[in-house]
Amino acid sequence: MRASLALAVGAAAAVTLATVADARRYPDCGTIRFSGATTHIVVLRGTTCATARRVARRYDRGQPTRPWQCFLAHAPFRKVNGRRVGFSCGYGTGGSNVASRSHAFVGTL
Repeated sequence: MRASLALAVGAAAAVTLATVADARRYPDCGTIRFSGATTHIVVLRGTTCATARRVARRYDRGQPTRPWQCFLAHAPFRKVNGRRVGFSCGYGTGGSNVASRSHAFVGTL
């Protein structure tokens, strides 16, 4: 009986923590026109809104900004701040997903 109660409490805690993690809000840096669409720039970590907007505009024009790397998103589209991610940019330490790097932002639709 105690084991099943502990399991139920643990499962409820895991669901609660997962909901809290998904509810995180990131700074919205306003909108730009990217590939003809209104796109919200959202900073994930390690940069300013001004830098993120500048890098995103240059990415849209096909002018890479070192050391930043940017890539278009592909299905299944993840959501940030309730909007679908259209592209991600990042640099620094982290994995192959640029959105997980130490300096990162996304463009959301």
